[in-house]
Amino acid sequence: MKFLVGTYTRNTSEGIYLVDEEKVSLNKKLFNPTYFTVQDDYLFTIAHGGIEIYQDETLVYEDHSEYSSPCHIFYEPTLEMIFTANYHAGQISTYKFDGPLTKKIQTIIYPTGSHAHQVVYDPSSQTIFVCDLGLDTIFTYTLDVKLKLVPKKDLTLHKGVGPRHLVISEKGYVYCLTEYSREIYVFNEKLDFIKKYKTLDKNFQGISSAAIRLTQNGKHLYVSNRGFDAITHFEVLDDGALRQKRIYNTNGKHPRDFNLSLDESFIVVGNMHSNNVAIFERNQESGVLKFKKTLNVPEPSCIVFIP
Repeated sequence: MKFLVGTYTRNTSEGIYLVDEEKVSLNKKLFNPTYFTVQDDYLFTIAHGGIEIYQDETLVYEDHSEYSSPCHIFYEPTLEMIFTANYHAGQISTYKFDGPLTKKIQTIIYPTGSHAHQVVYDPSSQTIFVCDLGLDTIFTYTLDVKLKLVPKKDLTLHKGVGPRHLVISEKGYVYCLTEYSREIYVFNEKLDFIKKYKTLDKNFQGISSAAIRLTQNGKHLYVSNRGFDAITHFEVLDDGALRQKRIYNTNGKHPRDFNLSLDESFIVVGNMHSNNVAIFERNQESGVLKFKKTLNVPEPSCIVFIP
């Protein structure tokens, strides 16, 4: 089992780390590679206050033109496009990926108060989703022939809930995790709101939701909550509804990100404030987690499994 860990480099971290079974090593020395994704032999990462693309060890493209660092980066192989969300600037940007010839296509600046937190593309519906935590809105778009974003439908959530990240099922259900209210908003394939679910029964200051993951078969959903430092497991029913199953302690502090292994037999949680990653074994049928161990990794903020 191998995975990469993106980090904040505020204290002792030096960049992206590789975890190979028990061994932890520095994979790439970078400043604040807080979020990244990989495709084939390319690394698409936030770093040095902008975005950088590496092919193996070679930097092939970089863009540091935005006045603050993006917080999220997403690569869509079917489009050969890169999408970034910039929390502090309240904007998103799109790029056409072509190695060293990669070009920025478009930047959309949202109204005052925006904190764009995530951009993802759903190939089934050919829809781009933008979670705007500050405006309590999920903006959706389609693409025109010039790969420009065309507004589709704005999904307005309740004021102050803070939509952070979302996932889309094969059936077209959209599950959006809210940072401040610690809820999951569910929308159907027509993007109509269905219902919302609490991720915790607890309600005290200092808890904020962080990451959300859906299994490939669409039957299990997991979310992390910082402050309470837990992973909540939901069963996904045939009609898209959720049934809470169990809450697991993350064996660390501030689970900013977590991810499923490639075969979904493990979940790894990045506990940023305790400088460790927690490894859980996962039953692929029931979705039940079993804590195995922690490994020391400084300031983890992003978990990506690799072959």
